[in-house]
Amino acid sequence: MAKGFLLVAIFSILLLNQQPLMASINDDFDHRLYVAFISGNMADWGKVLSELEAIVSKNPSASNRFRLLHAQYGYIGYLLGVNQTSIAKQLIDKAEKQANILASIPTYQSTAKAMQAALLAYRISISPYKAPFLGPKSASLIDEALALNPTNYFALIEKGNARHYAPSIVGGNPTEAVELYRKAIELIEKENPVSKPQKWWYINTYTQMGLAAQKAGNKDLAKKIYLTILGMEPNYKWVREELLPKV
Repeated sequence: MAKGFLLVAIFSILLLNQQPLMASINDDFDHRLYVAFISGNMADWGKVLSELEAIVSKNPSASNRFRLLHAQYGYIGYLLGVNQTSIAKQLIDKAEKQANILASIPTYQSTAKAMQAALLAYRISISPYKAPFLGPKSASLIDEALALNPTNYFALIEKGNARHYAPSIVGGNPTEAVELYRKAIELIEKENPVSKPQKWWYINTYTQMGLAAQKAGNKDLAKKIYLTILGMEPNYKWVREELLPKV
């Protein structure tokens, strides 16, 4: 019996000692994705994806799957923005597999549904004729995600994206999008009270809020948002060189 307790104690110590290492690895991935995003140099993003895929193949924990899924989600948006549609389609297929697995795990269900909704929205952007079929399904998934967790900022971001990019005839409303993004940002900042998080999806949510304000015709608000973003991150190329000068 004593030997058994000793083995458990040793195993526990080993796990505790690995926690800082895992945190360091995760922080490194977050930092690399953030730098790729603000610099506009997406080559390293692809490398991070490959590394995350290798990690998930060895350790398919829910947290590892979500980290991979969210990185895939961000990269798909980039691919669509540069018209690499065929590669985006392949990555959507991969991301949907991860999202479907996570949707069966209670603690990830709300966020997984938000990601499923986003992936359907990507499919609509590739094939607009699918909007009458996939649009309502995407909206329903967002509602389900928020019903499960009303303060899930990932779900709020996707609801903001839906209001931002959908045509007005099917519920698009950039003014509502601004407020949804604002609420998501407040929740993210509440979770990070000491300093602004250097996460690509945090600064992108801020950017989308500025774009939505601009789309709503509120150029003064858009300019104020872009200046706030550059106050946090002066090296953010997209805002500094493109969005702010055009307001």
